[in-house]
Amino acid sequence: MMKIKRGTAYNELKERIHQKLGLHGSQSIHRLIAKVETVVGKESVYYIRNDICDDEDIECVIDAFDNRTLQNFIEIYVELESGESSSIPMHRRSAQYYGQEDRPVGVSAPPQVLTDEVEEEEDENMHSDDEDDLERFIPLGDSSDTDVEGDFDAHMDPVSSRTITMPPLRVDPVSSVPESDPFWNESPHYSSINWAVCDDDMDTLYGDDDKQDGWQLGDPLYLGQQFPSKSELQHAVKLHCMKSHRTSKVYKSDERRLLMRCEHHANGCPWNMRAIVQHNGNSWMVRKWANDHTCLNQSLTRDHKQLDSDIICAAIISMLRDDPAVKPVLIQERIKRLYGYNITYKKAWKAKMKAIVKLYGDWEESFAFLPHWLTYMTQCNMGSFFRLDTDECFDERRFYSDKRVFRRVFWTFNQTIEAFKYCKPILQVDGTHLYGKYKGTLLIATSQDGDGKLLPIAFAVVPPGEKYDDWWWFLCLLRDHVTQRPGICLISDRHASIIRAVKDHRTWQPPYAYHMYCLRHVGSNFNTRFRDIALKKTIMKLGYMSSKIQFDLRFQEFIDANPQCVSWFERLNKEKWCRSYDEEGRRFGHMTTNLAECVNKVLRGARNLPITALVKMTCSRLVEYFVTRRVENDKHISAGRIVSKKVEEELQRMDQLTVTYRVRLYDRDLQLYEVEDAYNQSTHVAGDIMTVDLINRKCQCGRFSSRRFPCSHVLAVCKMENLNHFDYVDPVFTIRYISQVYAAHWYPIGNEMLIQQEQGPTVIPNKTLARTRGRPKSTRIQNEMDWVESQASSSRYICQTCHQSGHNSRTCPMRNRPA
Repeated sequence: MMKIKRGTAYNELKERIHQKLGLHGSQSIHRLIAKVETVVGKESVYYIRNDICDDEDIECVIDAFDNRTLQNFIEIYVELESGESSSIPMHRRSAQYYGQEDRPVGVSAPPQVLTDEVEEEEDENMHSDDEDDLERFIPLGDSSDTDVEGDFDAHMDPVSSRTITMPPLRVDPVSSVPESDPFWNESPHYSSINWAVCDDDMDTLYGDDDKQDGWQLGDPLYLGQQFPSKSELQHAVKLHCMKSHRTSKVYKSDERRLLMRCEHHANGCPWNMRAIVQHNGNSWMVRKWANDHTCLNQSLTRDHKQLDSDIICAAIISMLRDDPAVKPVLIQERIKRLYGYNITYKKAWKAKMKAIVKLYGDWEESFAFLPHWLTYMTQCNMGSFFRLDTDECFDERRFYSDKRVFRRVFWTFNQTIEAFKYCKPILQVDGTHLYGKYKGTLLIATSQDGDGKLLPIAFAVVPPGEKYDDWWWFLCLLRDHVTQRPGICLISDRHASIIRAVKDHRTWQPPYAYHMYCLRHVGSNFNTRFRDIALKKTIMKLGYMSSKIQFDLRFQEFIDANPQCVSWFERLNKEKWCRSYDEEGRRFGHMTTNLAECVNKVLRGARNLPITALVKMTCSRLVEYFVTRRVENDKHISAGRIVSKKVEEELQRMDQLTVTYRVRLYDRDLQLYEVEDAYNQSTHVAGDIMTVDLINRKCQCGRFSSRRFPCSHVLAVCKMENLNHFDYVDPVFTIRYISQVYAAHWYPIGNEMLIQQEQGPTVIPNKTLARTRGRPKSTRIQNEMDWVESQASSSRYICQTCHQSGHNSRTCPMRNRPA
């Protein structure tokens, strides 16, 4: 490696290269050829040859380097007057090519090519005693970085037999730009991945957990190298070919030997590798490594044949272990940084699927193992429950009595069942898509403790579509095996299947339960019908109002201004979407299904896994969650807290508002009071007057009953009467209840090898639900509910007709308006 600068003369460059290569005095440089990067189109990068014949050519090469996108150095090929050819990069030095520094470098004799006679002779002496007497290991290359795209283009002239082609000389100009930061510092996604784990996880890939020696990523390859398995040997050779930008082919492969040759072997390239299995059959040894490539790359691509999905799988397996939801696009970027090649989306997707199988098991085997794991889980954690429904397996020709086709599964844990007894009496249900090999929908029922922490209660995997039969089945199992608690508030979207299933199930009707709608979905349905974002925002504000009096006034004004909305609201009961009409406070202030949406986000990675791994991940996540929450609750108890931190902070904030309040007693026996706010000097507006009923726990502002803890008006009354305001806080907000939520103990599953697989039919997946070939289509169609206030309007969907957001040109309200 050497550095050059502008103004370097041609003769000076030749002299420096002559000294750098350590050539004999009788050897002279015949020709200098530089590999120059060129960009075709917007993304395609190719390399062309550029002969260096004078000073002007040197300046042209440096100019081309200054405009490069991928090259980190200039690569120069040297031709001498006589001898054989070689194309080994100079920056990959080894004792085989350059020897020691105290003697000049010589040109080796023409390499020997393996013949069939040699191969047969080696077969006879395959297990000779000479294998154990190998003392000298000849390095075959190191792990230093190489160039990105390979050698010359398809128009490169063939090397003359009269000249010697010296290894390409790596030249760094003085003005070279420093390397950029590592990729995981540039992409925010990689901040959550443990980069201390080796990317090339050979133990996980090949299942050799007890391997102590053998090849590791970055180790040199040498003659006599031993590998624990044939797969690991092939993996190492592939990486070596990628580093040297050459391609090899397997010519012979069986249970005892492996022979690989250069793909240009027929054109005279002598490179080949031969490995055989050892006496004990536990390892493979490299017996021959015939010199190095003498061929030149006649075509350059941005991908490599040896960079297959197996190599990519080994490189990303630690990424998938930390986050199974890694997108193929990020895998493409990661491989670009690791190896310098651009892989296709399809190859990245195949590698991701292979990595998931290596980490979490085969998809088909996962369905077969599911009932056994769930049975063992219920034995370890008594009180847990699962329900697995299957269908008969048959085709056009026969019926299979030893197989059952998976239909749906429901599971819940005893710890979450006990925890729900001390949570808020609300359940939010929602469904989300699965993104694995087989389509499906994950149904989740979620609640919340008094400290505002969400808690998943039950799960189910059903066929895609969220059909009525699946929702009715899920709600029935919730009532029968999870909770018989009366007065539960069930919050969901306005999906037709959910509404019908709730109506057809008596235990989900008043007074046993009360079905409410998510306000965000109500606003989205309104916007779908009327295509007006401004009106939708008005509806959302009306739904969040706590005062019934103010709601009635504002709602009537809205109806008078928009009479076309009257019929739509007549079919929607106010009790199901308005906070002000939740007089009993059954919602506990929850107006949306955000709890279920948060659980969907937490389990985002699990939705890419086989079904048994999905079930196991819900268990492990809950165990970790219970342990963390129990530690936090112990700290709250030690600090002497009575109620949750959030409620305590809210009470302190509202207590500051009571300074300007005036309280009037109307009836001490009935505990009726009137609270008046002071006259506002700045706005010249009289203060509001609210009625407080402590016995029925109601305030005219609506916040006391909807949130289940005192509002500012109730705090003012408690101050005047010297009452303990904590007595008017609902028990679910107390530390005593919150501690009981996470008091249940979890028992480990242990070694899964102990799980006995009972006799019976094998559960198989429904083949009709397998994903088809091609890039998967997005099942998440974003609408205005996915927007946030900070999101730029330019990134939202804009109608091409009226140039407004919230709809498209097909549903634009201006489309059918008369001119």
